[in-house]
Amino acid sequence: MTASVQKRLLVAGPKGGIGKTTLARNIAVAAALDGLAVATLDLDAQRSLTKWYGKRPVDMTPITHYEGEMVVEDVQDAMAGISGFDLVVIDTPPSIEDHPEAFRVLVAAADLILVPTGQSDDDLDSVRPWMRFIRKTSTDAAFILNRVNPRTRSFTEAKSILVSDGRVCPIEIPAYDDVAATSSYGIGILELKGAKGREYVAGVWNFTRAELGIGGPA
Repeated sequence: MTASVQKRLLVAGPKGGIGKTTLARNIAVAAALDGLAVATLDLDAQRSLTKWYGKRPVDMTPITHYEGEMVVEDVQDAMAGISGFDLVVIDTPPSIEDHPEAFRVLVAAADLILVPTGQSDDDLDSVRPWMRFIRKTSTDAAFILNRVNPRTRSFTEAKSILVSDGRVCPIEIPAYDDVAATSSYGIGILELKGAKGREYVAGVWNFTRAELGIGGPA
């Protein structure tokens, strides 16, 4: 099963340590497992996504990878040159607001922006104004609560606060070790049999797929 039109998913936020790369790679894997032709684009100078891809076993579900710099010329070239896929997942650097011109190019090309966030006050103080800014661009966007403890009061309060600034994915990703550990093996959580957290990542992918208008697996 493939989509008829290439979709671009932008994973972006102003704060480091909120799991942008983890989210990007797990969504890419989930999409590939559903039979989509998937590419990833790493625009973060730390190259975490690229390092993950370099560890990826050759017998896993195929994903094509690209990398570039968060500068206008590189972003424009990538948006024009990466084609022929069902989904392109784009990982961005922290402090993305420091690259306004390149970000504008990305937003103009994106079909959906996911903004991962934790549940702490520091996280919320960072991502809430960022989402308000994104909404002014008229590009579809949603918060993803990531690396959280859903059983705490602060999680419930965070979710209640976030809905005042934008849509929130109804499925969160708890802070399970298995989700982070897959980075060491170049795989996604859905490729690790019996891993804790698989169902949450699958739920986030189902939400993302629906938002992008991509049909389910055949």
